[in-house]
Amino acid sequence: MDTKDVIRSCMEECFYNQCIFYEHILDALSEPIVIVDSKANIVFINKAYLKFIKVARKDAIGKPVQEIIENTRLHLVCNTGATEIDRLQKIHGREAVVHRLPIVVDDEVVGAIGKVTFQDVNELNELAKKLKSMEEKLEHYQKGSSILTSPAYTFDDIIGESASFQQVKTMAIKAAQSDMSVLILGETGVGKDLLAQAIHNASPRHRGPFISINCAAIPQDLLESELFGYGEGAFTGARKKGKPGKFELADGGTIFLDEIGDMPLRMQAKLLRVLQNRHVERVGDTELRSIDVRVISSTNHDVKSKVLYKEFRPDLLYRLDGVTLQVPPLRERKDDIPLLVHRTLRQLKSTQSISSEVMKILQNFSWPGNIRELINVVERMTFLVEEPIIKPHHIKSFAPDLYHSGTAKVNDQMNHKGPEWKNEGEEQVTLNDSVNSTEKDTILAALKKTGNNKAQAAKILKIHRTTLYAKIKKYNIEA
Repeated sequence: MDTKDVIRSCMEECFYNQCIFYEHILDALSEPIVIVDSKANIVFINKAYLKFIKVARKDAIGKPVQEIIENTRLHLVCNTGATEIDRLQKIHGREAVVHRLPIVVDDEVVGAIGKVTFQDVNELNELAKKLKSMEEKLEHYQKGSSILTSPAYTFDDIIGESASFQQVKTMAIKAAQSDMSVLILGETGVGKDLLAQAIHNASPRHRGPFISINCAAIPQDLLESELFGYGEGAFTGARKKGKPGKFELADGGTIFLDEIGDMPLRMQAKLLRVLQNRHVERVGDTELRSIDVRVISSTNHDVKSKVLYKEFRPDLLYRLDGVTLQVPPLRERKDDIPLLVHRTLRQLKSTQSISSEVMKILQNFSWPGNIRELINVVERMTFLVEEPIIKPHHIKSFAPDLYHSGTAKVNDQMNHKGPEWKNEGEEQVTLNDSVNSTEKDTILAALKKTGNNKAQAAKILKIHRTTLYAKIKKYNIEA
């Protein structure tokens, strides 16, 4: 054998060995793969495909692909040279997802490759469902984490120029720089939770978590596990691996105990022990877990009176009131009302304005719900009033109690005169008549605004639907 023959033989053997090598690789793949020549005859089909169509390799090699694989289009791809990706193909009663790719050499189609990506479209559907479920869970946990650990408010968001409020704000800014516990006192709606968030954001712990829990909103039986967590198998329905409590989640940051004055005495004793020892013990567990948290608490109760009546532990109060902040109610900082109103309008992106008469009415109302109630009223007015300027008659329609109270005080301030009464025999308009008339106008306005949708109207008016139906009947309103 001369040198040329030897070289040719070596090359052929090398090519053959390479082919065998690649065949082994393709056979090892779990995805079914088939290769055809330019005439659409099968030149290779891997084990996964043979298993899928239940055919022996010797019965497939060299045969036209359309005789071996039902509903194939590889012979068409060989003719057109067009790529087909993620196409459905029914094989043995199952909807498979396939790719079909032409093999092109020197601008000539010399064959094609077929690959099954999903042997049953149901597998794809199940995978899509799993991915969607995972995305929803991830979004849920991300939102939950953001709510728990990322307080939104800073001291720049807490506005007010009245002397009483500025004094509290200045003290809060100083308290934020220390690690002392803070007790925030004030009526419902004054913004105690916002102040707690601002203190955390201005503190050295601002990079740590901010965990908030309302002690009045959680049933007594669940409060302990919410605060301190529970161990594995602590009670029926508990998570298999247990659950950390709010104190553990707040480690390295701040825990805000809202409405601490409503905490049961039994829980007060356990909370005191945690604050003293700086470790928690989960319900149904014996392991002690060290914690490093700053405590900010708030209440709308007179805690000192509760101590006198033995409704609150004095030793716990001493632990909580390192710095005490007494937030003034809105009625004691009326000069701040215009600032709060205008900020609410900006936050609502409203183009409406408030007339000076309305602002006087707002400033002369007592605001038992404080800032929260004020914001609620402004939101209601911007939603219900369709005119560019909100005037007193709008207040009369949508907030009659506020109108009558605020207007009475404005009139009293202006002239100190009592109400004028008609002479005997003239028709009198009683207070009840005035209230009924105002109530009827308010209901009519709400129904008009909502397109006669009673459910939405009741929501705007903040009354139950059955109450609204009764008042519609009472005033003979056609609705």
